[in-house]
Amino acid sequence: MSAKTPRPRARSMSGWRRALRAGTVPALLISLGTMTANLLGYGFFLVLNRTQSPENLGALVALTNLAVIGAVPALALQLVVARRVARARATVRDQASAGGTALRTGTVVGFAMFLLTCGVTPVIVWALHLDSALPALLLALVVGPTCLTYAVLGDLQGTDRFLALAALYVTVGLSRLCAGLVAAVAGWGVTGVMGALALAAAAAAIVALWIVGGGSVREAMRRGESWHGPVLHGMTATSALLVVSSLDAPLARHFLDPVAAGEFAVLTIFSKAALWAPAFVVTVVYSRMATRRGPRHVGLAVTATALIVAFGVVLTIVLREPLAILVGGASYAHLAPLVPLFTAIGGMWALAQVFVYWRLARADHRFGLLLWIVAVAIIVIVALARHDSAAQLAWTLFGGGCLVVIVGAALLAVAMRRHRAGDLLVSGLMPGSTDPDADIERDVHPGR
Repeated sequence: MSAKTPRPRARSMSGWRRALRAGTVPALLISLGTMTANLLGYGFFLVLNRTQSPENLGALVALTNLAVIGAVPALALQLVVARRVARARATVRDQASAGGTALRTGTVVGFAMFLLTCGVTPVIVWALHLDSALPALLLALVVGPTCLTYAVLGDLQGTDRFLALAALYVTVGLSRLCAGLVAAVAGWGVTGVMGALALAAAAAAIVALWIVGGGSVREAMRRGESWHGPVLHGMTATSALLVVSSLDAPLARHFLDPVAAGEFAVLTIFSKAALWAPAFVVTVVYSRMATRRGPRHVGLAVTATALIVAFGVVLTIVLREPLAILVGGASYAHLAPLVPLFTAIGGMWALAQVFVYWRLARADHRFGLLLWIVAVAIIVIVALARHDSAAQLAWTLFGGGCLVVIVGAALLAVAMRRHRAGDLLVSGLMPGSTDPDADIERDVHPGR
């Protein structure tokens, strides 16, 4: 027995090497696509920073953050589609049918979110102190097409078409940048920029349909099943993640004076950069999380994301003043001391995203409850005591992110310990098992 004890360790180490080799090319493609898309997205905000007054800037960044929150079903849809399409490949099911179901669900969800956003327009006008309801109504035209685009992103992700996935990410970012440039040249304000963003969202959806192909589009037009139920379940975690990571600008717009809210909006660019820069890592490994057992791919994603976040924080500590001037201009140089803090906030949410995706890949939505608790706690703390300055609000957000990451890291440590000890159930799961991994086993091997 003693002679055989090193073998599991050797197999584990070779598994790590195989995972690294298999993921190199997809990682390069997705990293190139997402980094390009992120740079284009940051370019959009750089254009706004130099063409809009601080008052308008605060309102626009708050509205775009609400667009992210409004796209909660879109992200849940992407994850559900990616998981189901990946499993359809594993069980040799009809992939065209799965793609059609994805588009069908994306269309219905997008229309529902359009109606919902229109319905809450009075609340948005009040919360963001808008002069007109038109920007909020245009927000609905941004949210609706976004759901359809994300359905296609999920299809591409689930089928490992990483080149097309990267291209669509770039298309989304490029369309937003073009919207900002057109609005800047035309001298438009809040309403004009939101109108341009609505056109950009529609253009990206059209490109997404072209990428996915006519077969899936024709299949989507037929009557058939949809994945509304799994999307609603998936929203438990994805909605909490997007809400808690997008609370910053709307809270600042509501509680701070207009100029301070505009300055806060400039700083949120650093948190968004830190959140989305490492997103390619979890995108690449998500389908493997959904179809393979063990925490190896999760550990790789957490480690890679943490290294990228750490590099970003160190970089902003060293270059905080030049970066503040680059992002906002010389008039925002006094914000430099807060740049590393906002970068760290985004980094915490980037790590939290890995844990959320991991649990969703295991059909476990309970981690989302923690994020909802943290989101509510942040709102309550800010409303009651921590809204006198941008620094107070930022430190509250950072504390919430740290709590989520600590809990996620503890769960991952437990999973790794169980896996190494051989306690993780691999087969023979009973039909009534509450183990989240049982959902994967039954979906990939329905006969068990």
